[in-house]
Amino acid sequence: MLRLRFPLPLPVFALAVSFAVVACDKGEDEAKAKQEEPPPPAVKVELPPPPNFDEGKVEEQYPDGAYSIYGLRKHLDERVKEGDSGKEILVRGYVQEIYVPPECPEGEICPPGKQPHFWIVDKPDEKGKKRAMMVVNYRFNIPEWDAKRWKDQPEVVIEVGKRYTIKGKFRRFSDTGFADDRGLLEFVAYKPLDPETGQELDQWIYPPGAPWHPMEIARQEEENRALAEKAAKAAEQYKKRGK
Repeated sequence: MLRLRFPLPLPVFALAVSFAVVACDKGEDEAKAKQEEPPPPAVKVELPPPPNFDEGKVEEQYPDGAYSIYGLRKHLDERVKEGDSGKEILVRGYVQEIYVPPECPEGEICPPGKQPHFWIVDKPDEKGKKRAMMVVNYRFNIPEWDAKRWKDQPEVVIEVGKRYTIKGKFRRFSDTGFADDRGLLEFVAYKPLDPETGQELDQWIYPPGAPWHPMEIARQEEENRALAEKAAKAAEQYKKRGK
């Protein structure tokens, strides 16, 4: 079969060529634009810093035998067992916080505040309670009828940020109702700081009104001695009547 090929009319041919040129130019422009586009910004992935396992470490014990909080808790069960048996130890730390009972608005009935206590840490800039240790029984209420007997005894005065050496018993449960599974310190005495130099004084201050205060122990011993003498006299008189 004979096929006849007819050439495109000139206007149609010109239009087709123009479309081809435009398409070619557009493709080149797009390719050029892609080459000129800046690369996307690099994504920076910030990971948390690795844990510092030495962060809370200090000396376990100082040259004078006083423990750090870290040192006490390193052998927690052993130290608690000693405290429960009545053994007194020395601990040195910075006062981080002192408990202050909330104020009760006038005319309202509020629950009583907690008993006095404070927190100590190994480092002066330590934040939070993760490594802090509670110290309890450092202050006692003295009834008015007994206030005169204690008026000349020095008080336990501590300040936040100051470092103190404290004598006490390391326990999990105190006799006054406090508890901490990481251990707390039942206060016995402390070494005060010189108000002028800030240096630690070589003396022990006990809380006025505490059952273990030397003055109270002396009173109890005198009372027991008097009772023993009275009992001995009564026994002697009984023997004389029996003869």
